[in-house]
Amino acid sequence: MSCGVVLLHGKWDAPPFAIAALADPLAEAGYLVRQPMLPWALRRRYDAPFDAALDQIAGEVLALREAGCRRIVLCGHSLGAGAALATAARRGHVDGLVLLAPGHFPERLAADGHTTASLANAAHAVANGRGQARVPLVDVHQGQPRRLRIRPDHYLGYFAPDGPAAWPGNCQRLSTALPMLWLVEDAPGTAAPGIDYAFRQVPPHPASQWRRVTATHHDTPASSTAIVIDWLTQLDW
Repeated sequence: MSCGVVLLHGKWDAPPFAIAALADPLAEAGYLVRQPMLPWALRRRYDAPFDAALDQIAGEVLALREAGCRRIVLCGHSLGAGAALATAARRGHVDGLVLLAPGHFPERLAADGHTTASLANAAHAVANGRGQARVPLVDVHQGQPRRLRIRPDHYLGYFAPDGPAAWPGNCQRLSTALPMLWLVEDAPGTAAPGIDYAFRQVPPHPASQWRRVTATHHDTPASSTAIVIDWLTQLDW
């Protein structure tokens, strides 16, 4: 098996995850595929820290290596895209990234004031030894704010604007150029970041592409299947 792909689902998603639309086509094209359930799944509600999620993803990468894959691509949707980037930046040992409808930008949520109070409350709880008890804290998905009961110590890892989930920091942290396919949804009412927000901050690679896809946020993986497989097939490995 020459290449494996780890599919990373998005925020508040539940099985069958939106990104699962890629699983069978990738397998039929000859890729070994793994699909972990991650802490931001709806049923889990951030029950593990962001760093633990990155360790889980790194474990999936190792499992594919042990299965004989010479190349590993992380393919993430929404928050899963951010986690793919963070894993590459902070754990390494991946060979390419596919980022579909990138979402969950902690630095933007804080700058827009959505998470300001919750970040302060979470920091206060942690400082006073109450970081492990779940409390109502604000999360936002596609413009929809929702209070979820989340451990404050976990919340800071996912939502701190200068924390391990922040896009600009992870882009700047990449030490080597990786082939990346960034597919941004293009549908009425979407407010996805443009090409200059993060894509142009990573080390350039000749195979990297940034493209818009006519699809909703949720439907981007299903609408991108042919593009993803074509891009992977053309990589000069």
